[in-house]
Amino acid sequence: MKKLLLALSVFLVSGATAEAGTWETTCAGCHNGVVAPSKETLLKKFKTKREFMAAVRKAVQSGKMPRGLGFGRAAMELYGGAKKFSSFHKVSAVKSSSVATSSSDPYAKYKKFFTPLPALPPIPADNTLTPEKVRLGKMLYYDPRLSRSKLISCNTCHNLSIGGDDNQKTSLGDHWRTGGRNAPTTLNSGFLRVQFWDGRAPTLEEQAKGPLQAHVEMNSTPKIVVRRLKAIPEYVKLFKKAFPGEKDPVNFENVVKAIASFERTLNTPNSPFQRYLLGDSNALTKEQKEGMKLFVKYGCIACHSGPVFSDGQFHKFKWNNDLGRYRVTKNPKDKYMFRTPQLLNVAITAPYFHDGSVNSLEEAVKIMAQKELGKKLSNEEAKKIADFLRSLTGEVPLEARVLPQLPGNNPE
Repeated sequence: MKKLLLALSVFLVSGATAEAGTWETTCAGCHNGVVAPSKETLLKKFKTKREFMAAVRKAVQSGKMPRGLGFGRAAMELYGGAKKFSSFHKVSAVKSSSVATSSSDPYAKYKKFFTPLPALPPIPADNTLTPEKVRLGKMLYYDPRLSRSKLISCNTCHNLSIGGDDNQKTSLGDHWRTGGRNAPTTLNSGFLRVQFWDGRAPTLEEQAKGPLQAHVEMNSTPKIVVRRLKAIPEYVKLFKKAFPGEKDPVNFENVVKAIASFERTLNTPNSPFQRYLLGDSNALTKEQKEGMKLFVKYGCIACHSGPVFSDGQFHKFKWNNDLGRYRVTKNPKDKYMFRTPQLLNVAITAPYFHDGSVNSLEEAVKIMAQKELGKKLSNEEAKKIADFLRSLTGEVPLEARVLPQLPGNNPE
């Protein structure tokens, strides 16, 4: 029965992914009517594909839009018609499809199980993404003065120079205390359906509130955070720019909104696997392609699906005495249930599992195959899958990794 369910899951995932077009997987994240014009707005403004592509070329040339996102395919999806657009080659740096096959690459048929990483995750309507908000959020992310001790920042446990986590089994917080769970990466976290291992936060905004106040982490309070920020005139000005029109913009809700906005820009494109999905058949080694094949064959894709290789669902993983989601819901059915971790950049975010107890990626692969799929992998198979997972390492935006000059000196 378990094998049947896994096979059904693979079928459903592949079907859904194969039907997803370029607009849905690459464009819709930004063009949601908040960050950029919605599909409906674009269709009203540009009556033909030609008008649409002319506007795209202009936006790319001015630097307002990135190159290589398959604009021609998106145009055909929006306006219909099978004829390829000649201007597509002038705009796109990569000519391919996530479901394309090639006679020279026998592994290309497995692309249909995967989804390329969009430029941005969905943006909530109540927290629009603006440059001013992102700039402020970056400063707050790096500022240790938000913690009670003035020593711990978001970046302490989610270091953007080493994969968005701290590479520790469990993170050290205020007074050297630990929370007992491994710190997940903040990279690509905007694509996750829920936050934390147990899913107790539905949004990045809610997630940001947790570490700021947790006694085993930053051990601060909204009152302390707001008081310290208001004591720094430069921060007051930055909050007014980021949240214009508000009478008193320096408040705790806006603090977490700014941090969440910055985190939604921490996406890692241009991994070897991303380039492979977009048409570069030489971006992966033969061993990595073999690992991709095994990843699909053995059913890993059933849970590790979507652009960040996580279905956002909860699955039972009894590994130690941590009761997982049960601690949130108190529902006995949720004992030992944990959210599927994303796998992008997994090669640089060891140690693994919710308790950080496994250091080797190959060992983590073997354990998961045994416990979740009932499959005992050989060392060679585990190595090939791990090699494939190493191809998921993308590029952390340089701007995010550059330390900001923080305002003020906090007179407290």
